[in-house]
Amino acid sequence: MGMFDTVVIEGLKLKAPKELLSFLKANNAELPNDFQTKDLNNGLLIFSINQTGQVYETIHKPTGKKKVYECPLQWRDNRAFLEKLYWNLKYKPSSKKSERLVDETKPVKQKVKFTNTFNMYTYEQIGGRYVDLSYNVAVVDGKVKSIKLHKWGIESEVAANKRHKEDALFKQKMEASFMVRRDFQSKWYYPLLKETINPAVFFSRMLVQKLCSKIVTWSYRWHGV
Repeated sequence: MGMFDTVVIEGLKLKAPKELLSFLKANNAELPNDFQTKDLNNGLLIFSINQTGQVYETIHKPTGKKKVYECPLQWRDNRAFLEKLYWNLKYKPSSKKSERLVDETKPVKQKVKFTNTFNMYTYEQIGGRYVDLSYNVAVVDGKVKSIKLHKWGIESEVAANKRHKEDALFKQKMEASFMVRRDFQSKWYYPLLKETINPAVFFSRMLVQKLCSKIVTWSYRWHGV
């Protein structure tokens, strides 16, 4: 899919066909206001358009304060003891855990001044069926001059039912696979296998890598490189 930017409609009324509006009303839903576009910066930026048509970009402005950095990914170390010991001896981690400080920022909306024409689109599931909707937007000096409906569509009930069945079957297969894995990990001998086979594979792989590296180095010498 690649990178994109987000465009949020805040108060500006979008035109839509009666059939789509009737479908939304029947499902107690409103016209989507969160769109994506690939025609601007493609930097995961967030733009918004208010009721007057003014376009804003959300930037993160420093507050002048510092805060503790929090890693967005929480990694669970499930390595075998010998693997952990190897890396600890190799890199000798510091016993002192120092907190990493970063600049604190806050989101601020600022007016944009660009002149551009872009397409914004959304693909949202409503009432169990996907709604495909896109608009062409013309902006001059940061103000919307026109928004025209480009394309729209509602997934058919037949296609939606088929997709739901396929999704349910896929989830069922995945859950069965996870259950087999959890059952294997609950066995009394699993820790023993983990602490013997995993290190054997780990160190064997490292040995093979070193041997291959040596062979490459020797081959350079044989060819006078």
